[in-house]
Amino acid sequence: MAKQQLTKSSGCYCSLVQCLRDSVYVYHQTLLVHWNMMGSKFYSIHKLTQEIYEEMQDGIDTIAEHVRSLDIATPKTVEDLVYSTIPSIPLEDCFNQEAIIQQLATNHNQLSSSFQNVADMAEELKDQLTLDLAVERGRAHKKFQWLLKSSLSVKD
Repeated sequence: MAKQQLTKSSGCYCSLVQCLRDSVYVYHQTLLVHWNMMGSKFYSIHKLTQEIYEEMQDGIDTIAEHVRSLDIATPKTVEDLVYSTIPSIPLEDCFNQEAIIQQLATNHNQLSSSFQNVADMAEELKDQLTLDLAVERGRAHKKFQWLLKSSLSVKD
């Protein structure tokens, strides 16, 4: 039973470290949208993405500190830190506002789902601190997804 518990905790904490990586990746995507998107929604999206990336800075630091408090290493190279399978943002055409906003919203939603998976694993492990952190970060990214999607002209 101890080996099964160790395997479960390893999976949970590996997923938490990946959420850290994915958070850094989406943080940088949010910055890129903030800097590069053009068009009629520029000002509102510029302000919204600034609010999002400022909140994410503190969230990323909280995740990293929690990982370290568990005696787990955080990524030690930039390449490792930004490794993610989250899709890129289509910034080739900075005026393609709908596609840019939609993809950024989708990526925040994917990150929210990843944190939900960590929360589920942490609950099974009875790790309340990791559970609380994952729920908090998942809720933040779900909110960001909603705020971004609310600015879309075409509703799906």
